[in-house]
Amino acid sequence: MSKNLLIAALLIIFFTGTKTLTGDNNILLPEGDETTSEVTDSADALTVFSAKIKDKTVYVNWRVLNPKSISYFEVYRLDPKKKDYKKVSDDRISKDDYFEKAANNDGGVVYMYDYEDEPERDGVYFYKLKGFASNGQVVFEADELKIGITGIKNFKVEQNTPNPFNPTTNISYELFDASYVKLKVFDLIGKEIATLVDANQQKGTYTVTFDASKYANLTSGIYFYKLETERYSEVKKMILTK
Repeated sequence: MSKNLLIAALLIIFFTGTKTLTGDNNILLPEGDETTSEVTDSADALTVFSAKIKDKTVYVNWRVLNPKSISYFEVYRLDPKKKDYKKVSDDRISKDDYFEKAANNDGGVVYMYDYEDEPERDGVYFYKLKGFASNGQVVFEADELKIGITGIKNFKVEQNTPNPFNPTTNISYELFDASYVKLKVFDLIGKEIATLVDANQQKGTYTVTFDASKYANLTSGIYFYKLETERYSEVKKMILTK
């Protein structure tokens, strides 16, 4: 074998045992090895999407590398026992709503965002994030996050209407599951005025009327109503005017 043929054969053997990674340095690695690298000129790259719970509030966090096409974000939530994702808020989260901006090691710019969500009941929730261009086109959609929440009230009580009132007002509340319910009215110093509900109730929405004219000697002023179940209670203020 001639010297030139021997050199050619050795070159063929060498290159069939390696692979080339494209990049500034044209790195050569043996077959079977793996590496990852961050492409510094990539735009609109979602690098972090996470969530955590603190004081019954869900903090959804995300980071975007070099946002260029993105104009705004939307956060979606799948509630327990629901089938479809719903947008958490009607307000758009603008690209300029980041809480911090910093350069990474490769000279790219990372924008950091967060969103606070306050679910109304216990259960397992799923979150998704979408980034949109100014024309409404979806730039990216993140994989869903799963997070379990406990310790949230099993009801929602509304502010009475009308308020101020004379002499009647309506108190509405929603039970997320069946529960024993007490709904009472108190004066400013904590003296019980009336018991409006004291019974087992199924989940659902209820409205109760408080008629101040039925109770003697009630004067204009501030009163309180308290909704209580086996697990939680909540107090709201109402104003009687005569």
